[in-house]
Amino acid sequence: MSHIDLGTKIKRAQRAKFFSSIWSNVLVFSLVTLWMIPIIWVIANSFRVERGLLSPTFFPASFTFNNYIELFTSSRYKYTTWVWNTLQIAVLNTILSTFFTLLTAYSLSRFRFKSRKPLMNISLILGMFPGFMAMIAVYLILNLLGLIGNKWALLLVYVAGSGLGFFVSKGYFDTIPTDLDEAAKLDGANQFQVFFKIFLPIAKPIIIYTALMAFMVPWSDYILAGLILRDPSQMTVAVGLYNMTATSSDMLQNFTIFAAGSIFIAIPIVIIYVALQRFMIEGISSGAVKG
Repeated sequence: MSHIDLGTKIKRAQRAKFFSSIWSNVLVFSLVTLWMIPIIWVIANSFRVERGLLSPTFFPASFTFNNYIELFTSSRYKYTTWVWNTLQIAVLNTILSTFFTLLTAYSLSRFRFKSRKPLMNISLILGMFPGFMAMIAVYLILNLLGLIGNKWALLLVYVAGSGLGFFVSKGYFDTIPTDLDEAAKLDGANQFQVFFKIFLPIAKPIIIYTALMAFMVPWSDYILAGLILRDPSQMTVAVGLYNMTATSSDMLQNFTIFAAGSIFIAIPIVIIYVALQRFMIEGISSGAVKG
């Protein structure tokens, strides 16, 4: 009887696991479908012949590449300028913000000083507040410096606040044994040599994660960029695309162009994320071990 009962329990457990797996897959598939519907709709409308926001059907009756061609060739739009401005800021922000973030994380992970914990607590509290709460103060400071309307003011703000994003990187550095530091110091290495020659080579996942996060900030930021930038030649792509549909008449005339610009600008982020997904997951999971 005991063998029969055990076999029955195993079969019931297998059956429960099977149905649970089915329901999990159905739920995931349903959520992915719901999330993909708006994206598919924007992609379809980027190829729509008819201008305007509304369409009688989900998929256009006819398709064209003219929206993409006009986006890059028409003198009415400065799309290539917006993309170039965004790319410049994004690349420089990736380099500088990644460096400052990792340096801050290393310092808080390896050094023990009197104000270390208060500094971390203050950084944690500041990180809980939405960024737009500081917009007025940031605007006034930039105005005093004469930087309103200058695209490089965005880079200044991004880099200046990058150190507050040290928590994940610090968690990753905490997982690296201190024996490596001590061995390097016994061989005569100083702190900078330990950081550049020991930590950075073995911290590839967290470097890629931090760099990708820094790259995406200017690529998708509209609130700060929209507050600072006014001249179309200085705008980033998020501000430029928004201004294409800012009024009802603009929406009726430019929506399909706007959709084409949105899809084109999303392609680099998707490619980078897919290519570096393994490193991102490893960096996040390792960085979450300790805080």
